[in-house]
Amino acid sequence: MNEAPAGHERNEREHRRSEVMAQRREILSAFERARGTKAITLIHRREPWEDDQQYITVEDSEFVLTQIKHTPRDIPIDLIIHTPGGVALAAEMIAMALRDHPAKVTAIIPFYAMSGGTLIALAADEILMERYTTLGPIDPQVMGYPAAALLRVVAEKPITAVSDEMIVKAEVARLAVRTVRGFVRWLLEGRFAPEQVKQLTDFLTGGYISHDTPITLEVIADFGLNVKEGVPALVYDLFSTCAFGVCKRPCLANYDQAGAG
Repeated sequence: MNEAPAGHERNEREHRRSEVMAQRREILSAFERARGTKAITLIHRREPWEDDQQYITVEDSEFVLTQIKHTPRDIPIDLIIHTPGGVALAAEMIAMALRDHPAKVTAIIPFYAMSGGTLIALAADEILMERYTTLGPIDPQVMGYPAAALLRVVAEKPITAVSDEMIVKAEVARLAVRTVRGFVRWLLEGRFAPEQVKQLTDFLTGGYISHDTPITLEVIADFGLNVKEGVPALVYDLFSTCAFGVCKRPCLANYDQAGAG
């Protein structure tokens, strides 16, 4: 009895999807012509034809890496980022590919690029933001807990008062923090003075602020990053095709069996 209405609904959703994707291609083509770049998007939000909110996944990295690979090495890349974060490996792969691109790479952030999104933005030669745009800390989240907090528990309590499970979590946290700090340093070294690299790495990965704390243009500029105010108007035209939904809590990595953040 319900099969016909369900089929009609699927057709409507597919038709809506086709229309929206065509509109986005038109906007991105105009954007590329205006800036003389290759435009790549990493946008996570609820689509009009979907129910789930997204985050950075390995599938995202496959798409973005393919787009970078197919971009001539002398063509600048504009990466439009809007994400709460996601899987650490995926974000790191994208950041490595962007850092390796010889031509100029610009990260364009109209609203927010938290956690793994911030990590990717660090690989760019230039970041375009608004004064209200936010980045976020890159401190790992381990099994639902901030890695820095797990390390403090083990450091401040007598070892006899710490469970075996907490000790294991703390060890995973130690390795995660060391890995992220090393990766951020690698992204920044050779592009900034050693003291700048040290200060920014420590600020972003040290666990001094909560994982969803906004880091604004003024704050990130004080660390010496090449950040400029002003997002091209066509980027907002692109976002007008997206539905605004509830976002996942920002997270870089969740080192549980699911492997997602």
